[in-house]
Amino acid sequence: MTHSFSLAGYELQPERYPPVFLAEIGGFFGQDVGLAADMIRQIVEVGHSVAEQPMILKTEILHDPEICLLGDTLETYASKDGRVYQENYRSLIERKVLPLDHYAKLLGICSDAGAPFIVSVYDFKGADFAVEMGASSLKIASANLVHIPLIRHCASKDLPLIVDTGRSTITEVKRAIHVAREAGCQDLVVEHSPDGHPALPSAHNLNILQTYKNVLGLPVGLSDHHVGIEMLYAAIALGASVLEKGVHVAPDDLDIDISHTMDINDLPQVLRSVKDVWLALGEGERDLKKPIEGVIGTSQRQCLVAAKDIVEEEKISFETVRFAFPCKGIPVQEWDRVVGKKLVRKVRAGQPLQWDDVN
Repeated sequence: MTHSFSLAGYELQPERYPPVFLAEIGGFFGQDVGLAADMIRQIVEVGHSVAEQPMILKTEILHDPEICLLGDTLETYASKDGRVYQENYRSLIERKVLPLDHYAKLLGICSDAGAPFIVSVYDFKGADFAVEMGASSLKIASANLVHIPLIRHCASKDLPLIVDTGRSTITEVKRAIHVAREAGCQDLVVEHSPDGHPALPSAHNLNILQTYKNVLGLPVGLSDHHVGIEMLYAAIALGASVLEKGVHVAPDDLDIDISHTMDINDLPQVLRSVKDVWLALGEGERDLKKPIEGVIGTSQRQCLVAAKDIVEEEKISFETVRFAFPCKGIPVQEWDRVVGKKLVRKVRAGQPLQWDDVN
């Protein structure tokens, strides 16, 4: 039995409710607060216009450059078209960091609009700030799956916790979940992110979603690292309760994590497609009593038809009978009941056989 709960009021039960889409803006905007504000407003507006599909804005709190050591460590990233760039890791962090008062203004846009938001946090202060700002949930990024103190701190905040597993072992994932539960958090989402930025299709291993769900008994999600959007739909079919995808105004840029974002202008259609794919999963058994919605075409079965003029006492056989649409006589599925039986009256060629024609 999978533990179910709500995330910002949206139930995480993929059998009954569509998956929750996390529209991720991360640190894609760099230090351009105006750009970030515009992106947040656009996402909030999309949430209102496509209200039938659950969506929550997702960002991060990266406020302290000391989260990264000085040194010569290089970060490598690529663009959608394959351009590759290396950058000093500390320099990368420094150009993404924003003071907390800037984040307060950005998250305030969500609060003012009544739009929920979820935050990835990297330290205690960032976690406390996110809670104070009204975050619906905190997320442990994949790199921090083994950061036991941070998991324990976030799990104590009386909020649902999303744990990104990244490139980890099932033992490491189990330990992180155990630590979170012991710290008081039972409402956990286990999120899978594939190998690579961007990740090749062969590196996705999406079946691990079902492994996590079965082993841990928790809702699962996908942090989509693919250049396209196909993996979102595959994850829905595998029972994902949460779908996280980066959105950006310039998804073709060369910058960290941009390669697996989608165009923010495509968000409305993707949300509608997510809902449609989830609806398409339907039930595990066809309900023949349920009325067909939409355009109903002719869906007929065949019946028994006289292949020639059949006289009284003549037997039903392949020589005397053929089959044709629509079913206006004895249904073809009743063949074994009537084959070999004699007719009690004459039936002209081309006429459907009726039950009162048969002895």
